[in-house]
Amino acid sequence: MDTVNVEKLIETHRPRMEKTIRKLIKNPSLVDDILQDASIKIFRYFTEKEREFPENIEAWITILSKNTTYDHLRKMKRNQDTVQHVSEEYKHHVNVEPETPERAFLSKEMIGEVKEAFQTLDQETRDILVLRNQGRSYEEIAAALKISLAKVKTRVFRGRKKLMDALKSKGVL
Repeated sequence: MDTVNVEKLIETHRPRMEKTIRKLIKNPSLVDDILQDASIKIFRYFTEKEREFPENIEAWITILSKNTTYDHLRKMKRNQDTVQHVSEEYKHHVNVEPETPERAFLSKEMIGEVKEAFQTLDQETRDILVLRNQGRSYEEIAAALKISLAKVKTRVFRGRKKLMDALKSKGVL
């Protein structure tokens, strides 16, 4: 199936998809993210292999939108559970003191150092790391940037290593 027809299909059914997602989730920014993910799934489904539209395309798109929303909610819950588990496990190691002006300054300084180190990376590596940090899978990144899966994994590994080395050399870590 050609991309023009798939794009028309997505645009035609976008209001239905958005309505389905909004019924399940109330946060407008999440609705847009999930809608984009569902659109990407539809686009990939029809363009990666020569597939024809299902008989009842409206029902198929509604189910895909619901399932994408449920996947997103599960992922959010998993991330929340992980953060809660780690914070519970290690809270006794953290010295929690009220924020002082000195600590606020050091925190801002550290953020500046991280941003500066991040800018030393090439643009493609920065893009890959940003997408990965947003929770995208390696496969999603490879498809979005039209590069190989191996290249994505290599860039993530090398980019993180280069960032860590730069921060260590500056004494941030």
